Amino acid sequence: MSYGLYLNAAGALAESKRHTIIANNMANVSTPGFKADMAIFSERAPEAAEAPFPAFATSMDALGGGILVSGTHTRHIQGPIQITDGEFDLAISGKGYFPVSDGTRTLYTRAGAFMHDGDGRLVMPGGRHYLTDISGKALVIPAGADVHITDDGTVSIDGDAVARVSIVEFDDQSLLTKEGANLYNAPAALARPGTGRIRQGAIETSAVSAVEEMANMIMAMRSYEANMQMIKMQDQTLADLMTIGRVNI
Repeated sequence: MSYGLYLNAAGALAESKRHTIIANNMANVSTPGFKADMAIFSERAPEAAEAPFPAFATSMDALGGGILVSGTHTRHIQGPIQITDGEFDLAISGKGYFPVSDGTRTLYTRAGAFMHDGDGRLVMPGGRHYLTDISGKALVIPAGADVHITDDGTVSIDGDAVARVSIVEFDDQSLLTKEGANLYNAPAALARPGTGRIRQGAIETSAVSAVEEMANMIMAMRSYEANMQMIKMQDQTLADLMTIGRVNI
C-alpha cells in the first residue's frame, strides 16, 4: 500500500473513533453526573522503533504509521448542581463519589438521582445498585419516614441520626474506569474519604458542554473528510500512473 494512503487511512479511522466518543458525550448531555470523555491520540511507531534495539537500515524504517486513538480520558470536572427538592436526590459539591453496590461488588457514581425501592433502599435508576452507608451496608429508610441528610452525610430519620452516607475519592482519578450505566470501577483499597459535601434535594447535572462537543464534532468530521479526500486523490494519482505506464508499453 502507498505510504500516503496508509497515513490517511489511519487518520480517517482515528477521526471516526473520535466522532463516536463525541457522539456518546452528546447523547449524555442530560444524564445526571455524567463526565465527558476525550480521545487520546498517539503516534503509531514503526516496527523497527518498537524492537528491543532499534536499528534503522534505511530512512523508511524510521517513518511512523500515522496516528491512532490509544484510549480515552474522562474529564472529572464538577457539573452544575440543579435544585430538585427531591427527598432522595443527592448531589456532591466538590470531590468524591457515592459508593453503590449490587450485593456482589462496590462501584462508584456521581449520579445522585436515587429512588426508594420496595425494600426501603435508595437505588439508582434500574434498581440494581443501592447506596451504601459508611459500613458498606445498604442504607434502608422506612416508608413514609421524614428523612434529612446533612452535608457530611449524616442521615436522620424522624429526627434521630441513624446512619451516614459515605463518599470517597481517589488521588489518581485515572484509576476510575467506566462500567456503563453511569458507574465507575476502581480499586476499593485506594479509596479515601471524600472532601466534597452532600446536598439533599439536588442533583449534579451532566458536565458535558453541548456547544463544546458540537464544535469538536465538526472538527472531527472535517478532519475525517480531509483524510478521505486525500485518499481519493492518491488513488486517482496511482490510477493515472498505471494508465500512463500501459500507454508507454
